[in-house]
Amino acid sequence: MLPNQNRLRRREDFTKVYANGDRYRGSYLNLRILTDSNDPLIRIGIVVSKKVSKLAVTRNRFKRQLRAIFRQLLSQLKDGLQIVVTVITAQSKPSYQEICDDLKNLLARAEVLQHGS
Repeated sequence: MLPNQNRLRRREDFTKVYANGDRYRGSYLNLRILTDSNDPLIRIGIVVSKKVSKLAVTRNRFKRQLRAIFRQLLSQLKDGLQIVVTVITAQSKPSYQEICDDLKNLLARAEVLQHGS
């Protein structure tokens, strides 16, 4: 589980990241990143729509996997980031490793990792 202070929860926060954040598209994930110099915390929101899967079990699995990956990467991320991750895959069911690799590639492309992993 991600620590409470690292979660993006309010609709206004999501809207702000969607409106002003930089976009990065991967094989399975979309990433939006907004740098907020006023707030030193890293906040992360995860979106899995019903287009991905009608089954809540599948959507929740994606969320759990992404939270676990972010928990490992939290110490490597730069401060003051607001990140929204959207799962975009519908047909294929990517493995944990494929999701992890896709997310790391997107974060590296966005240049928000402090030291390469």
